[in-house]
Amino acid sequence: MKIDFNYQFTTLGGEVIPERPDEEITDKDGKKTTKKHPPWTLRNISENVLLLPDVDKDGNPKEMTGDEKCKRYDLAMRIHKATAKDLADLQVEEIALLKKLIARGYSTLIVGQAFKILDPHGAVEREVKPQEEPEPQGKPQGKSGKEN
Repeated sequence: MKIDFNYQFTTLGGEVIPERPDEEITDKDGKKTTKKHPPWTLRNISENVLLLPDVDKDGNPKEMTGDEKCKRYDLAMRIHKATAKDLADLQVEEIALLKKLIARGYSTLIVGQAFKILDPHGAVEREVKPQEEPEPQGKPQGKSGKEN
């Protein structure tokens, strides 16, 4: 599935979330300026979760094989190199890995948006409508149209 990793995360109100908060910088002459950071993107968080060590439920690093680390590195590089014109083409297993790692490391606001981009059809469980009571099998109980 082709994924656009340039997606910019937003607040619930629709404001783009920067990578870091704005910083007030004072130069050597005492002049203050505000440094604005670029938007926080799906590329940023995907690379972060792939390159950081995997952790257990208590936050302790898990042992990872060299092969697993290489697979994650290769996926991070494919995501890093993807552009708006040349989207990253991910396999189902790669999307599942990203979803698992992002869910483990980020807040609900970020996970909700990331899942909708990574897996638009499966990101949110569809509302299940209550089913009608099934017809009982065998002879009906109670009134059957005939009085005894």
